[in-house]
Amino acid sequence: MQLVLPLSSETALIAELHGRLLARFGRPRPCRSLDPVSQLVMGIIGGRTLGADSLRAFEALRARFASWEALCDGPVAAVEAAIQPVTYEDAKARHLRRALRQVTARRGRLELDFLRDWPVEPALAWLERLPGVGRKVSAATLNFSTLRRPALVIDTHHLRVLRRLRLVGPRATIALAYDHIVPRLPSGWDAAEYDDHHQLLKKLGQTYCHAGTPACAGCPLRPLCPSAGAAPVVRPPGSRRRRGRARR
Repeated sequence: MQLVLPLSSETALIAELHGRLLARFGRPRPCRSLDPVSQLVMGIIGGRTLGADSLRAFEALRARFASWEALCDGPVAAVEAAIQPVTYEDAKARHLRRALRQVTARRGRLELDFLRDWPVEPALAWLERLPGVGRKVSAATLNFSTLRRPALVIDTHHLRVLRRLRLVGPRATIALAYDHIVPRLPSGWDAAEYDDHHQLLKKLGQTYCHAGTPACAGCPLRPLCPSAGAAPVVRPPGSRRRRGRARR
């Protein structure tokens, strides 16, 4: 069940959550930003894959192809071979090549810098018409890249925390969570603070708010969390644990 609070109250709650996480973890260290096409590539290949494997696959692509334009013209088998460390490499290879080709067809060349001047919502929608691109990848392309737009990246760790805080419903998808949370973020936040907020919530999910049994006793959000101390999620016999997602 989702908490029913006035929008201003949810904004105040999010600001308090953010402050508590900053006090516990400190401000996240900034990461090097990729150009937006490279960030799109990283996002498409990185879903449900460990960060180290995603980075290794990304570097293998850059070593195999002289440019992202060359990847568009190359055989899909070569793309698949280069990204072998990632999950679902066959589907991702097809999606990646088709996505880059569609960008070229729609823009006349392979570039995404034009999105710097677009409002965030239309920019997300434009990206999400590409194969293999959902809300996490589109937001990462806008926020993590050199575009540095105020789009909130929500991954599985972040979403799990939002559900347990009951800021979104228990079955909320990443896109639904985004649509609910973003209007409730403090109005003064810029793109860097959106990035910080994502990293802090992700860190909480990795450190305390685990998928199975959360470590509520040490969690800095315990006083604010309606799920603190609740019965852990029991995985059905034979269920497979998802692998961690790439940060960038």
